[in-house]
Amino acid sequence: MNKKNHKHFKKTPMLLAMMIIATGQVGVSIYLPALPMISESLFVSQADIQMLVTLFLMGFGLSQLFYGPLSDAIGRRPVFLLGQGIYLVGTIICISLSDSFAALEFGRLLQGLGAGSASVLGRSVLRDSYDGSQLTKALSYISVTASVMPIIAPVFGGLIAFHIGWQAVFLFVLLYLVGIFVLGWYILPETLPYAKRPFKFKSVVTTYGRLLTNSQVLGSASYNWVSYLGSLVTLSVFPFLMQHQLGLTSAEYGSVMIIPSAGLMFGSIALNVLNRRLSTPQLLLLAIGLTVFAGIWLLVTSTSIFNLVWAFTGLTIAQGISFPLSISLLLAPHKAQAGSVSALSGSIQMCIAGVFGGFLVEHWVTSQLSLGGFYIAVGISMLCVLLMNQLRANSKAALVR
Repeated sequence: MNKKNHKHFKKTPMLLAMMIIATGQVGVSIYLPALPMISESLFVSQADIQMLVTLFLMGFGLSQLFYGPLSDAIGRRPVFLLGQGIYLVGTIICISLSDSFAALEFGRLLQGLGAGSASVLGRSVLRDSYDGSQLTKALSYISVTASVMPIIAPVFGGLIAFHIGWQAVFLFVLLYLVGIFVLGWYILPETLPYAKRPFKFKSVVTTYGRLLTNSQVLGSASYNWVSYLGSLVTLSVFPFLMQHQLGLTSAEYGSVMIIPSAGLMFGSIALNVLNRRLSTPQLLLLAIGLTVFAGIWLLVTSTSIFNLVWAFTGLTIAQGISFPLSISLLLAPHKAQAGSVSALSGSIQMCIAGVFGGFLVEHWVTSQLSLGGFYIAVGISMLCVLLMNQLRANSKAALVR
């Protein structure tokens, strides 16, 4: 499994990584179509109900800082089992105490604290198993899972909430997690490419401090931080725009969200084709252009289901292109610290999404017009990162000469 220089592309590590990452991504968005129903059932405001998203993301993000270096030290498999066990406990609390909003908040926080292991381990398994172009190829496929799941999950969440009830969504997640836990217990091997070592807290803090000042890490990860914030804000505001303003049921909303998921798949497939002809900066520029186009579309068109979905599909195509490129740029130089690098990036990404996402949905992004302005801001932010990264690369090349 660790013979990385073999020309044949091995699918098993990629499939295992998809299985792991999916557990975390399901927890992010499967509940989003049910938020209006939970709000009405528990007599909680839209602003307060957003805490169910924010707490999950904060737990998801912060726990990665622990899981990453722990997996680098003691291995991927035991950390997967630990994280999934915590995730299961949080889900059980949400099911058994669903009539209490405070209990739901605590359960969602525990879910996030457990799910943080999934994001770190999925990427680390890939970094353990692939190098070079094969790593980029694996990441392009895994991006379908990491990016499509937050959009596919609401399809199932909306249908379950509409036909059975919002509490049944938590039960569905419990059954899913039990299945993945059992599957991982029996088939997930240890992919750590070196001997296990003691977990040293002081060393972990020193490593994170060094990575936080590494311009390569910050520059490569920033694309995903900004892009993910755009996607999460969209998925948080869409249920209220489409159900409250445009009259869709939760089931109809879930079905409509299949369309943007096709955009993510198209973007990932397009990357595999275009990667042979265009450079990484050119591909990132293409993704930025699609994001800005989506924002302009929302600004110049009337509020409708078609215009909202069409623009979001443009954003998801851009994500399908930029996500694997960003992760490949981030992880490629860090073979011995893949878990820590992935953890730091994922932690910052989720915390940014949790804190700023909730703030934006409450105070700014509440309509199609403001969503369009937000998309343009996302595109401009990514362009600034790209220009700074290019300047840094050119300066480094000049020094080498």
